[in-house]
Amino acid sequence: MSITRRSFFTNTATAVGAAAMTPALSSPVFAAAPKLNTQVPGIYRFTVGDIEVSAILDGYLGLDPALVTGFDQQAAENTLNSNFRASNTQKMAFSVNGFIANTGDKLVVIDTGTDDLLGPTAGLFHENLKRAGYNAADVDAVVLTHLHVDHIGGLANKAGEKLFPNAEFITHKVEYDFWHDDGVRSQTPKSLQGFFDLTRTYSAHYQKQTTLLEKDGEFLEGFDAIHLPGHTPGHMGVRIHSNNEEVLIWGDIIHSPALQFANPDWTISFDTDQEVARQTRRRIMDQVSADRIPVLGNHHDFPGLGHVRRVGEAYAFHQAPWQHTI
Repeated sequence: MSITRRSFFTNTATAVGAAAMTPALSSPVFAAAPKLNTQVPGIYRFTVGDIEVSAILDGYLGLDPALVTGFDQQAAENTLNSNFRASNTQKMAFSVNGFIANTGDKLVVIDTGTDDLLGPTAGLFHENLKRAGYNAADVDAVVLTHLHVDHIGGLANKAGEKLFPNAEFITHKVEYDFWHDDGVRSQTPKSLQGFFDLTRTYSAHYQKQTTLLEKDGEFLEGFDAIHLPGHTPGHMGVRIHSNNEEVLIWGDIIHSPALQFANPDWTISFDTDQEVARQTRRRIMDQVSADRIPVLGNHHDFPGLGHVRRVGEAYAFHQAPWQHTI
C-alpha cells in the first residue's frame, strides 16, 4: 500500500488512541542477548535486464600501505577523513568479491574467491554461494578476470577436487599464456614462483573444459570480454548486458576504493606493469564516468555496485542504492 499524508496521519492517530486505552503494565525484564560478533551472509542480488546477478562475498584481506606505490601518508589520511573513514592506515582492508549471473538458461560465475588459501578472513565464496541458493555443480561457466590466487582459489580444493565439476573454464589467452610461460616463471623471484605453480595446478583441473579468449567482444550471449591490461597482462573486464541495461565487472582496476578513486595514479605492488595499470585505470574510469556505465569491482566495498564520477583529475565512487525488488 502506498503511504499518503492522509493515511499516515489517520493510521497514526488510530494507533495512538489504541495505545491510550491499553492498561499500563510493568516493564518486562529480558535476559541480555549475546553479541554475535559476525556479519550476515554476504549476498546481494540485482538485475541487468533479464539477467539476475548476485554479488557473493568471499571475505576480506588487510592492505599494508607499503603495498601501495605512490602512497603518501598525509594524502591518505586526508582522503580517508573526507570519505568518513577511520584514518588509521595500518588497519585498512579490502573486500574480496565474486559474482554469479543467472540468464535463465545458464549460470555463469565470474571469479571464485580464495577458498582457504589466504587466511581466515576470506574463503566464504562457496558457503555464500549455497546460501544464495546455488549449487556449484549447476554452474555452466566460470569466467576468470585474471588468474591471481584470490580469483581462482575457489576453482578446486586442496584435495584436488574440482569445485565446479561441470563448468567451462574461460579466461583471456594472454593471461593463461603468461602464467604457463616457463621463461616468465624463471625470471620471477623464487618467493613468487609458487603463485605460477598454484595457477597451473588449479587451471589444469579444467584442461579439457578450457576456452581462451583472444579478442574483445561477446563470448557468451549477454557477456562481453574487455581487455584491461596492467594488473596482469591478460586482465580483463566482463560486461554483462541485456535489454539495453549493462554493468561492467572490471576485476582489479581498484584495490582500495577508499584511496584509489581519489588518488588514481596510486598503484599496487601486485600490478605486473604498474604504469600500464595506471593508464588502464584512468582510461576505463574516464569511459564509465562519461558513459554512466555502472561497475562492479572485485575489491570494492561489498557488494561493489555503483557509478564513477569524474572530479577534476580524480574520481569518486557512488554506491548504487539497494534494489528492493528483483
